[in-house]
Amino acid sequence: MSDTQSDPQAAELALMQRRLERERAARKAAEVLLSSKSDELYLALQQASESQRQLELALWASGEAIWEWDAAKDTFLLRSFSRARGEPAFSDETFFDLLRLVHPDDVESTSLIWGMHLAGNHETLDLLLRFRRGDSWRWIRVRGQAVTRRADGWAERVVGTVKDVSRYRAAEDALRLMASAFASSRDAMVVMTEQWQIIEANQTFLDLIGLRQQNVGGDSFCRFIDLPEAMLRRLRDQGFGRAEIMLNRVHERGLPLEISINRFAAQAGNAPYLIATLRDISERRQAASTLERLAREDAVTRLPNRHALQEVLAVRLASLVPGKLISLLFIDLDGFKSVNDSLGHEAGDSLLQIVAGQLQAELSSQDMLARWGGDEFVAVLHESETTQRSDKLAQRLLHVLRQPIAIGGHLTGISGSIGIAVAPDDGDDAGTLLRRADVAMYAAKRAGRDQARHYHPDLDSGGLQRMRLIALLRQAVERNALSFVAQPKVRADGGLSGCELLIRWHTEEYGAVSPVQFIPLAEETGLIVQIGHQAIREAAALVREFDAAGADQLSVAVNLSPLQLQDPALEQVLLDSCRKQGIAPQRLQLEITESAFLDNKLVIETLLLRLKQHGFTLALDDFGTGYSSLSYLRDLPFDVVKIDRAFLRDIERDSRSGKLLAGIVDLCHALGMALVAEGVETASQLAVLTALGLSEFQGFLFHRPMAQQDLLGLLRHAGGEAA
Repeated sequence: MSDTQSDPQAAELALMQRRLERERAARKAAEVLLSSKSDELYLALQQASESQRQLELALWASGEAIWEWDAAKDTFLLRSFSRARGEPAFSDETFFDLLRLVHPDDVESTSLIWGMHLAGNHETLDLLLRFRRGDSWRWIRVRGQAVTRRADGWAERVVGTVKDVSRYRAAEDALRLMASAFASSRDAMVVMTEQWQIIEANQTFLDLIGLRQQNVGGDSFCRFIDLPEAMLRRLRDQGFGRAEIMLNRVHERGLPLEISINRFAAQAGNAPYLIATLRDISERRQAASTLERLAREDAVTRLPNRHALQEVLAVRLASLVPGKLISLLFIDLDGFKSVNDSLGHEAGDSLLQIVAGQLQAELSSQDMLARWGGDEFVAVLHESETTQRSDKLAQRLLHVLRQPIAIGGHLTGISGSIGIAVAPDDGDDAGTLLRRADVAMYAAKRAGRDQARHYHPDLDSGGLQRMRLIALLRQAVERNALSFVAQPKVRADGGLSGCELLIRWHTEEYGAVSPVQFIPLAEETGLIVQIGHQAIREAAALVREFDAAGADQLSVAVNLSPLQLQDPALEQVLLDSCRKQGIAPQRLQLEITESAFLDNKLVIETLLLRLKQHGFTLALDDFGTGYSSLSYLRDLPFDVVKIDRAFLRDIERDSRSGKLLAGIVDLCHALGMALVAEGVETASQLAVLTALGLSEFQGFLFHRPMAQQDLLGLLRHAGGEAA
C-alpha cells in the first residue's frame, strides 16, 4: 500500500521539477533576449546621437540653420549652430515678426510665395530675399517643405533651412559684371591655360584676328599671335609680360598691337590660367610718329630742324672711318632781315622757303640740309676724302643766293656768308664742329660777306684770353667767388610758384662774363662739378630762406650739366644739402637737358630713378633745343617739362608751331607731367600759351633774374604769400 501511494507522489514531484526547470530556462532566455535588445537599443540611441551631432556639425559648417513652422501657433522655431560643439541656439518668432525685417521690395513676393506653399499650390518653398541684420541688409536663401497637411491640403507643419548667401550673391554680381566687361571690352581679351589653349575669347579678339563669329575655344593662342621670346621669359619668371607686336593678317597691312599677359593662380585643385589683353595701337603710333616728325621738322621750310641735324651729325661723326672727312657748311643769309622788316613776316617766310628749295637742289641725296634757325641753314655733306667738293659747293651756293628773288611783286636781293668746318680736323663731335663752322661764318661776314671761309684756330679770337679766363674761373671756384641770382617762375594769375637759380661771374679784368662763355669752359675743364655742388648748396639754403619768409610751398630749380650727372658724389651732395638745411628733397627741382643722355644713358637713367625715389623733382630742361626724343618723356621719370623759348618765336603767327606745341602739351598732360614755358616776353605769347593749357611761366614779361635778397624782400613784402 505504501509503495502504491508513494509512486504517484514521486511522479508529481518529478513533473513539478521539470516545470520549474523549464520556467528557469525560459526566464534565462528572456533575460538574455532582454539584455540583447537593451544593448541594441543603447547602440541605436548612441548612433542616433552621433548622427544628430554630425548633422549639427554639417549645418554649422555650411552656415545653415533649421527652422520649423507650426500652424497651431503660427510660430517659427529657428535652431542655429554657431559653434562646433555645445547646444544649438533657439529663437521663436511669428511670421509677421519676421516679415517686418524683410526688405520692403521683397515683402510682397515673400508673402505671396509663403501663402501659396501653405495652400499647397507649390510643393516646395524656395525664397531669395533681403533680411535686415543689425544696420545692414543681408541676402538669405529660405528653403522648406510641408511635412503634414490637413485634409483640405493646408499645411500644418513646415520644416526647412535658411542660409546667409550675401557673399555668394556679391560674387555672382561681380562675375556677371566681369563677364559683361569681358564681352563688351574694346580691348581684345583671351582666357587660356598655361599651355596656351584658349578657354574663352571675346568678340573684339575674334574681330581682331578676322574670324568674326567663329568659335576659337580649344585652339592654341599661338596659332594667331607670335609672342617675342623676351616677353615669354618675363612671363615665366615674373608672371607678367608686355610687348608691342605686329599682327600680320592676310591681304591687310600689319596691325601694331600692345599685348599684356598675366598669370593668375587658381584656387586649390585647379590649374593656373593666363589672361591676355591686346590693344590696337595704330592711332597711338601714328600720333607719336606725327609728333616725332613735327619735333624734327622746321615749321616754315619743312627741312629738318636743328634737333634732327644734331642727331644725324652725331651719328655720322661716330661712324666716320679713318681717312674720310665730313664737311659742314654753316650758311647765313645776308640781307634777310631787311626783307623781313620791310615786306613782313609772310614775305620773309616765303623767301626762306624759296631759298631752302634752291639750296636743296644743289645738294646730293646723300647730303643733308637743315634750318638752324632764323636766317641760318646748315649743310652736312656726305663723307669724302678731300675738301674739294665742299669748296666748289660753297661757291655754287653763294652764286645761287646772289640771284634776285620775286616775293609778292617785289624783287629782293640777298647774299650769303658761309663758314666751313671739317671733321675730324676741326672737331670730332657735333657741338664743336657746329661752333667752329659758325665761327668761320662770322669770319666770312667780317671779311665783307658774300664769301666762304674755312675754320682756322686763329679765328678763335682770344686764344690767350680763353686761357686767362680758365685760370680766373679756377680761382673763382676755389674762392667761392661766383654768385647766384634767381629768376622767378609764376602762375597764370601772376603768383610765384618758385624760381630758377642762375650763376653769375664778375671779374675785375673782364667785367661780367656771360654764362654762355664761361659755362663751356667750366665743362671742358671739369670745374662744372664743383660749381654744381655750390649751386646745389645755394639752392637748398634759398629754400630755407623761403621757409623763413613764410613761403614754404615754393621750390628752387637748379641746373645739372651732363658732366655733373656722371659725378659719383652728386647724389650724396644733394641729400646732405637738404639734410643740413632741414628741407624736403621735393623742394629742389633738378633741371636736366636732353643732351645729358647722349653718353652713359643707362647710368644716368639709373641715377635719375634713385633721385626720384629720394623725392627730388626732375625737370627736362630746354625741351625743343637738344635732341628732343619723345622716348625721354616715355622712359624717364620726369615730373616737369620746360618748353624752350625757341618754340615761342613763331607761335603767334605760325599755325604749325602752335600745333606742334599743342601736341607736346597734350602729350605731357597725358603722361602726368607739368609744363613750364620759359622765355615768355610778350602778353600775346602768354595768351597763346594760356589757351594751350600751360599754367606756369618764366620770362622777362614777369621778372628778370634778380638778387636773392630782392626776391626774399618781395616775398616778405607780400606777407609770405606766393604773390
